[in-house]
Amino acid sequence: MINDMGTKLMSRTKFFAPLVVLMLAHGTAARFSAPNGITTDGTNLYVTDTGNSTIRKIVISTGVVTTLAGSSAGSSGSTDGTGTSARFYSPYGITTDGTNLYVADTFNHTIRKIQ
Repeated sequence: MINDMGTKLMSRTKFFAPLVVLMLAHGTAARFSAPNGITTDGTNLYVTDTGNSTIRKIVISTGVVTTLAGSSAGSSGSTDGTGTSARFYSPYGITTDGTNLYVADTFNHTIRKIQ
């Protein structure tokens, strides 16, 4: 995966392949603002969309992007909740233990768990 903060898009490439394939099949509907951390469960990619204070899910096989957690309007905060009722303040890093996602919620100075 290639994280391109300048264009606000995510793209993928195969090792040694000279061609970069645009991952977001649904283009303009899925705009990122400073995507940073990325992890996978093998089926989906999970991206910290830092500028929008959201966690995004990308289905690898289709490129479909959805907001998994955080406000789709980019509203920051520190609210625990389900889906878009949760609030982050500049989430940066993300990892998984195979069951849960863990997010470095930068300006809230916390590690948040998404079940």
